[in-house]
Amino acid sequence: MLIERSGSWTTETDLRPTGEQGRLTWQAVQSEILRRIRSGEWRPGQLIPTENQLAERLGCARSTVNRALNALAGDGIVHRRRRVGTRVADHALSDGCHKLTTMREEVERTGARFGYRLLSQRVVPAPEAVATQMHLPPAQPLTRYAAQALANDAPYCFMTGYLPQLPGLRLTDEMLSQAEPLEWMIRRLTHVSTRIEVLAARLNSESAEALSAERDQPVLAVERTVWTAGRALSYSRRVYPPGHRFALAP
Repeated sequence: MLIERSGSWTTETDLRPTGEQGRLTWQAVQSEILRRIRSGEWRPGQLIPTENQLAERLGCARSTVNRALNALAGDGIVHRRRRVGTRVADHALSDGCHKLTTMREEVERTGARFGYRLLSQRVVPAPEAVATQMHLPPAQPLTRYAAQALANDAPYCFMTGYLPQLPGLRLTDEMLSQAEPLEWMIRRLTHVSTRIEVLAARLNSESAEALSAERDQPVLAVERTVWTAGRALSYSRRVYPPGHRFALAP
């Protein structure tokens, strides 16, 4: 952790300077920026210090700060604009951003009747790839859930996700059995940021069974990480049946 004392920042043991010139890594700089966002010191919509200011205070190269900020921008945690600066992301849920469309809304837009079925849930150590996406320590305990979305009682989508146990946003077993986590987040939060990726995948045994399809068939998958104040709320993956066409709502 980095601590500011009397207008300057110093390093504790877990982030000792590294490299030939004793400077911090970009991952360490990223962690410090996240810490300040999560603590509320830098709030949604707030302009944070410039690259030069951060580099001077941290005692590292500007390029190191630039790489850290670009990584956070890629995750949707901050927004960067040339000649303006970097702001903490400030997305109002009421804006109707397509990236926050719930599965219920997606199915009902097709004119079908929506159904939801929780298939499993358990606490597991965070897989390495998930921990990286959520900026969490390796193997941190997360709730993993698997669920099935239905359209007129037919399989529409297979959903898996990972949830940390955050104060004030704990989803009970009963809540998870009633609706996907995103629905509960929208009801409880006013501002979030999100990163979404659409990619090609193949059905594994779990998703194939949920979608009543053959294993190893090529399919469409959508991965999403949801954040609030620099803290990951969830990482989820939606897998659609073979031949599904996916459109982002305006």
